[in-house]
Amino acid sequence: MNMEERVLEIMREVFEMEAVTTDVSQKNCARWDSLHHLSLASELEEAFDIDLEPEEIAEMTDFSRVIDMLKSKI
Repeated sequence: MNMEERVLEIMREVFEMEAVTTDVSQKNCARWDSLHHLSLASELEEAFDIDLEPEEIAEMTDFSRVIDMLKSKI
């Protein structure tokens, strides 16, 4: 499983949705609220064995930004 597939899987679990696509963002996903945002950050830290700074967590507003942030950390 590549990074993108793993992130989509984590997003499906965190947001409790059957399907999440690469165009998912805070603007088009009603379940992407502040609580789920923090859960997403926590799950990403665990899955990819990284530590996220508060600024990085705040910048994770859509799928592509999450991927870019992960690529900069790994």
